[in-house]
Amino acid sequence: MSNNVYLSLADQGKNAWWRYLVGVLLIVIVWALGNAALLAPVLSQQGQEALRTPMGFALSLLGFVPLLLGTWLATVWIHRRRFGSLIGPSGRLNLRRVGTGMAVWAGLMTAASLGEAALFGSYALNRNFLSSWPFLLIAITMLPVQTSAEEFFFRGYLLQAKGRLTQRWGILAVVNGILFTLPHLVNPEAAQEPVFATLAWFVFGVFFTLVTLRSGTLDYALGIHAMNNVYTAVFFGYEGGVLPASALFVTPELHGPYSLISLVAAAAIAYWLLFRRQGQMATLEAPSQA
Repeated sequence: MSNNVYLSLADQGKNAWWRYLVGVLLIVIVWALGNAALLAPVLSQQGQEALRTPMGFALSLLGFVPLLLGTWLATVWIHRRRFGSLIGPSGRLNLRRVGTGMAVWAGLMTAASLGEAALFGSYALNRNFLSSWPFLLIAITMLPVQTSAEEFFFRGYLLQAKGRLTQRWGILAVVNGILFTLPHLVNPEAAQEPVFATLAWFVFGVFFTLVTLRSGTLDYALGIHAMNNVYTAVFFGYEGGVLPASALFVTPELHGPYSLISLVAAAAIAYWLLFRRQGQMATLEAPSQA
């Protein structure tokens, strides 16, 4: 039985090792087929440039719905337990925690972006900001779908699965960071700043894992991840990134070392702010069922 309150939720249901293998396979297949069904018709007609249109952008984000669906199917159908067990002991979202995570990360990202603008002076006001309202509307309403799907799969399903093998939070964080990095390597940033972009995704994966294990829920990670992606799409964006450059301020260049250092600093500060009154990892065991 697991000691960590979040990992102990996997003690519910059926948890033979082969079920996790089948579950991951099911999730990947559902995600791949669903994503292909949504994007293939558009890409075959317009190519990669289609993703820079509002419809292409919306479809690329809708492509994460199958990832969420596959995770739900694996949890409920293969493991015979509630999907809410991927959130936390209560089985439902704590909107106060989600909002707190979003607010803390928004403040830290603003500080980091202003610091980058002051040091490098590369951000410029996007004169097409208001005319980019279709992208902005899609970003605000649909990016949380993308980030939530990733959190339920990486920090939910996979983290609880690995918790069946080890309780060492350091190992769990590193492995989860690596797994989270791998699918992001197809993003344009990986070709432009391969070292710093790869390390940044790894840091995000480690950070989200530690926050989840410390809090015993997925709430903070869901809020922080959603705010991170919405913020870069709406306020401070990069012209060559995976997201359309429709933000209020945009830069044509990446500053890899600064971005990585500021990310590590922001993650450390956010972790301290969120848990400064909590002395240790959440270790109260969640109820289990046969």
